[in-house]
Amino acid sequence: MEEHWKRRKDHSIITAAFVFFLLAMVFALVVSMQIHLGKFTLPFYLVVSGMFLFATSLETESRIGEWIASLSWTLNMFGLLLFYQYWTGDLESWAYAWPLIFPVGPGLGQLIYGEVKARRDPFERGKVLLQLGLGLFVLTLIVFKLFF
Repeated sequence: MEEHWKRRKDHSIITAAFVFFLLAMVFALVVSMQIHLGKFTLPFYLVVSGMFLFATSLETESRIGEWIASLSWTLNMFGLLLFYQYWTGDLESWAYAWPLIFPVGPGLGQLIYGEVKARRDPFERGKVLLQLGLGLFVLTLIVFKLFF
């Protein structure tokens, strides 16, 4: 298993370039089509900021890149949760959805960062955080749906 990680290539430049290109295309579309986001403005900018930070984290070679990746996916999960709540009107989900923001957000950041940068340690930490966060989410979902 260890040699699998040693043979892997670092695809961070390609991934970061793709994310930056995708963000530029989204902003060009929003500006050129004069799309008014309305109540989805805050979640949109949270997700865009998170993706920008994640692409930036891929270009750092120091350990700070892992921290930036964790922060970026925390912002992404917060924005995606707000998208869901604004779309469905299910604002009561705040009571049990916090584990999706933390620790699932940083876990996804670590997992994807480790996969793209071909580093085993962040990948394994991300898997643990993701499992922990999803378990907490299911537990709090069951408790709040049954008792409240």
